[in-house]
Amino acid sequence: LTDEEKAAAKADVDTKASEAKSAIDAATTNEAVETAKTAGTESISSVNPPATAKDTAKSAIDTAAAAKKQEIDNRKDLTDEEKATAKSEVDAKASEAKSAIDSATTNAGVETAKTAGTESISSVNPPATAKDTAKSAIDTAAEAKKQEINNRKDLTDEEKAAAKSDVDTKASEAKSAIDSATTNAGVETAKTAGTESISSVNPPATAKDTAKTAIDTAAEAKKQEIDNRQDLTDEEKAAAKSDVDTKANEAKASIDSATTNAGVETAKTAGVDSISAINPPATAKDTAKSAIDTAAAAKKQEIGNRQDLTDEEKAAAKSDVDTKASEAKSAIDAATTNEAVETAKTAGTDSISSVNPPATAKDTAKSAIDTAAAAKKQAIDNRQDLTDEEKAAAKADVDTKASEAKSAIDAATTNEAVETAKTAGTDSISSVNPPATAKETAKTAIDTAAEAKKQAIDNRKDLTDEEKAAAKADVDTKASEAKSA
Repeated sequence: LTDEEKAAAKADVDTKASEAKSAIDAATTNEAVETAKTAGTESISSVNPPATAKDTAKSAIDTAAAAKKQEIDNRKDLTDEEKATAKSEVDAKASEAKSAIDSATTNAGVETAKTAGTESISSVNPPATAKDTAKSAIDTAAEAKKQEINNRKDLTDEEKAAAKSDVDTKASEAKSAIDSATTNAGVETAKTAGTESISSVNPPATAKDTAKTAIDTAAEAKKQEIDNRQDLTDEEKAAAKSDVDTKANEAKASIDSATTNAGVETAKTAGVDSISAINPPATAKDTAKSAIDTAAAAKKQEIGNRQDLTDEEKAAAKSDVDTKASEAKSAIDAATTNEAVETAKTAGTDSISSVNPPATAKDTAKSAIDTAAAAKKQAIDNRQDLTDEEKAAAKADVDTKASEAKSAIDAATTNEAVETAKTAGTDSISSVNPPATAKETAKTAIDTAAEAKKQAIDNRKDLTDEEKAAAKADVDTKASEAKSA
């Protein structure tokens, strides 16, 4: 009891004692006195003041403690262990408050102890250490993972954003699991699972890897295309494929440097286009074929300029040149190295250069002219009726006709024209038939002289017919001798 309660109770005792004494004084018999005494002592004995102040104060402490414990139990951020510790602290503070109330001697002291106790209990606010620590670990793991993602050069901004969003999702799920945990062990398990889940985020560099694969595919296709080209030498193929590798590497570097999906796509497209644009010129073979064409054109020009060939011979020779040029180009096409191309080119130009068609038609025709001329000259030489001068003149005519015939043959442009010129020439040579002018004239003069002499003999009157006949016979003999001479 407080001092106030004690004083009130003792005043009540005094009142009851006074009332009992008054009843005793009023009693007139011993029995009545005894009755008043008994009633008085019983009345005094019944005084039992309740400890209202302290009980009320303790009840307030209990109420505050129960409310605080309920509050602690309702907190989702505390583990069972933290709740138990906090409620144990509430009990300790309630016990301390009640002890203070018990120690108080006045109502004011009780009230002070009660107020101090309820405030002490109310101040219990346990930190959610386990869950906060676990969530902090989740945040740390998430931040580290995001930094790791940000540092990756193989990811685009979109892939980084998606991966970081995945990290956020996993972190949120981990925190929810931590919040749902009711024990320290449960929190630890949720934390470990969460950090491991976050740590497992390892986004594939899909955009860049896919783009690089497209570059590799384009490069491989281009190399195959280059390998399949028959117009390139091994050296040209190697150089072209090296160019493909260079462009592929440049494209991949651009892809690596890109920071967005659009940037990756642009770099990929540019790279594929760059690789696709590679179209190595067949320099070695084209140059070699050009040399073949030049050699063939020069040879054909040379053939075209030859006056000793007919059109048919020129055409045949130029066809031979075309054949050799075609064979040379086929050999060049079949060559696989620069050296082999050079060898095929040299062999081809040498083969073309070796084309030197004989002037068969004109040479044959001229030979026929020479044969006809020689035969005609022999015929002239064999004639006894010609003088040396006449023979020489006739043979000179043969030479002239032979020369004219050969000129006509040279001027002819076709086999037919050559044949015509040859025939005309041999006919012209055959037509040479020199008259024996000198001897015929001399013989005519002999005949004239003989005839005149015979006339003169016939006109002589002094000769007999026998003498005339003998004389004219002598004239004939002399004429014959003269002609033989």
